[in-house]
Amino acid sequence: MAQSAEKDAEFPRRPFKMNFDWIYFLSFIFGLLFLYWFVFLIAVWLKGYFTDIKLDRWFHGKRGFSGYILGAFTGAVTPFCSCTTVPIFAGMVDNNIKHGYAISFLIASPTINPPALILFYALFGGQLTLTYAAVCFTIAIVGGMILGNERFKSSLIEIFMVNEDEGFRWSEVNRQYIGFLKTLAPVIVIAAAIATGLKGWQPSDAFLGYTSGSTFAIPLSVVSGGILYADIAMLLPIGQLFLDKGLDVGLVFSFMMAASGVGLPSVLLLTRIFKKDLLGFYLLTIFTLFTTAGFFISWIL
Repeated sequence: MAQSAEKDAEFPRRPFKMNFDWIYFLSFIFGLLFLYWFVFLIAVWLKGYFTDIKLDRWFHGKRGFSGYILGAFTGAVTPFCSCTTVPIFAGMVDNNIKHGYAISFLIASPTINPPALILFYALFGGQLTLTYAAVCFTIAIVGGMILGNERFKSSLIEIFMVNEDEGFRWSEVNRQYIGFLKTLAPVIVIAAAIATGLKGWQPSDAFLGYTSGSTFAIPLSVVSGGILYADIAMLLPIGQLFLDKGLDVGLVFSFMMAASGVGLPSVLLLTRIFKKDLLGFYLLTIFTLFTTAGFFISWIL
């Protein structure tokens, strides 16, 4: 007994320690559930709102390149997250706005907006802020032009649309919300598990060494950002931390673009609007543009 006590004192037994943060996991799930319900609430309400103000007048007479610029500019001045932009995008398309112009809005709105750019300037200075904003604005225009091909118009699903004459109805909000959860509830749980597992992660010196010299670092950062979900304003302190630790600026910025501009939760919503062919080409286009932007920023800075 004495020897056993001595061993316990020399090698104390580690108490059971749960590394998985269940509180964060559950709060993430319930947060997403509320966010999605709010998104469907906005979607149903915006249908009537856009009809009343005739949003198509904003784009009336716009042809070709000017429409993509207006779509990107409209997105750049509206502080919406990637999930909130989805029902707005649906409302724009439903009001006969060219879907390419609406996609420029869809890309620009979550990645750049005035409040975020003010914070961006405070943290990173004028040169990096101007570079990031210009690159994101360009991506929004180019992405809209690529995805605005008329052959993709038939790949849009009118899932958010309601009868104009019926106006706003809570039953319509709940109907669409429940239908969404029946299809994608397991994916929400998986997304929450991934986010919880990555919570609190800090890059090691070995990781920093790999990312500074690997050709695959920027593409992997875009994929990682696309899995996560965060508002651009929330990502800025993280981006500053990564830069302070020595990560490449192109890698950090491409990660921030992907996490704010795509994000798994918003992709789940897009499955309700885009058919598989358009969704796949949309993700491939965004991945290519964000990756190219990362290499470009690394090269010029």
